[in-house]
Amino acid sequence: MTKTMEQRIETLSLDQVTAAEYQRATNTKQVMRIVNNFNEAKLGIPVVSERDGKYYIVDGTHRVAALRRLNYENAMFIVLEGMTYEQEADYFRRQNENTRQLTMYTRFKAGLESGDEACLKINAVVEKNGFTIGTTARQFNTITAIFALMTIFDSYGEDVLDQTLKTICTAWDGNPQAKNREFLVGVSEFVHRFKVTDFAVRIGKVSLSAIWQEYLQWAQYQNRATANREMRTALCRIFVKHYNKGIPSNSKRYLKMEGWL
Repeated sequence: MTKTMEQRIETLSLDQVTAAEYQRATNTKQVMRIVNNFNEAKLGIPVVSERDGKYYIVDGTHRVAALRRLNYENAMFIVLEGMTYEQEADYFRRQNENTRQLTMYTRFKAGLESGDEACLKINAVVEKNGFTIGTTARQFNTITAIFALMTIFDSYGEDVLDQTLKTICTAWDGNPQAKNREFLVGVSEFVHRFKVTDFAVRIGKVSLSAIWQEYLQWAQYQNRATANREMRTALCRIFVKHYNKGIPSNSKRYLKMEGWL
């Protein structure tokens, strides 16, 4: 089969490009997510087909819409030539079939390679505590909950992340469940709130499965997203409950949380 399609990269006015009928309807929320988190480095290059003197978007409708909202007048495009309308539609269908979103692990590793400061600091703390960041959680020393690590780092900083991993090692060494995103952020919340030295020893006597079941009872109808503060607080309260067992309520060692206990 003779190849008839050619392509080039060209800067075009946004007024020159338009979406063809085969395109999906523009999702305003998706457009606004791009606008609110705009980074030219993440934009990529939208693709258009030059047909009958006009430029039809075959990949990047939401990105182009975001650029318009941001008052861009021009942008760089990959321009395809020599395609019929039907070929454009097939290209659109197939390139979306083959599109695979980057995993958090891939993004994190790319951050390390690019010298991203946050990624480098997180990785240093992880390795300092004998862990590695990977894609399978079968081994205790491999952490896959990368977004949880980033949430802890962004919310509370390096020291809390460091103490969180130390606590997990001391309390539940060898138990892979201890590295679940929920336990990571829950322990970080406790470490952030309470400066006690015996937490790992006291909480290590409690079954992780028992703590998990208590958490699930709370989380049944809740938003369990890692970044949700309520999720971190709920697990922290469970930890406080178990920490306080056997300690008189009038003791200085007895822990209290705002609005609870």
